[in-house]
Amino acid sequence: MLSTLSASAQITAREWIDALNYCLGDKYALFMRVDAYGEEIQGYFMVEEDSYYIQLGTMEVYSNGKLRYEVNNERKEVTEDRVDLESIDLLTNPTNAFEFLDDEFTSSIFEEIHNGVILKLEPKEDIGITAIYVSVINDGKGNITPHAIRYDYEGEQVAIALIMADASSSIMPKWDKSRYTTYDMVSFL
Repeated sequence: MLSTLSASAQITAREWIDALNYCLGDKYALFMRVDAYGEEIQGYFMVEEDSYYIQLGTMEVYSNGKLRYEVNNERKEVTEDRVDLESIDLLTNPTNAFEFLDDEFTSSIFEEIHNGVILKLEPKEDIGITAIYVSVINDGKGNITPHAIRYDYEGEQVAIALIMADASSSIMPKWDKSRYTTYDMVSFL
């Protein structure tokens, strides 16, 4: 797709976004390091079509695309809720994290970096986010991968460093209520 082109070859921000989503496909996994509010937490997430699993520090989140189970292993508590299908926040709904639609965002190339670019996405309507910055890398073999994402919540910054993992042979963890029978259940359904 963009395998032989570099950032300086006048590829548009939209082409980078489309190539990223094409390369990620329906199943992918990423290791992450989240730096937010003076705290750094490491984790992992995996997306398979509309479902996902997130492990971040001692927290886990399971989703089947409709329901979300947030597990706080320190407090031994599970919160059950519906998936926010509109969310583009990687930590809320990673299935939409890189889908920036033209009618919802203005996209531009903020900065060229080695083998890629930093994209700046600005919402066309007030959604509580001032801007989203996504670093994408071209590995030269036809793979466009996310390297980092930074959310600017009206001055508050949440930065997430990303490293691709091989998800092709991995089995995504699924919600299993029997594993959490001793946990308090809080339901918002």
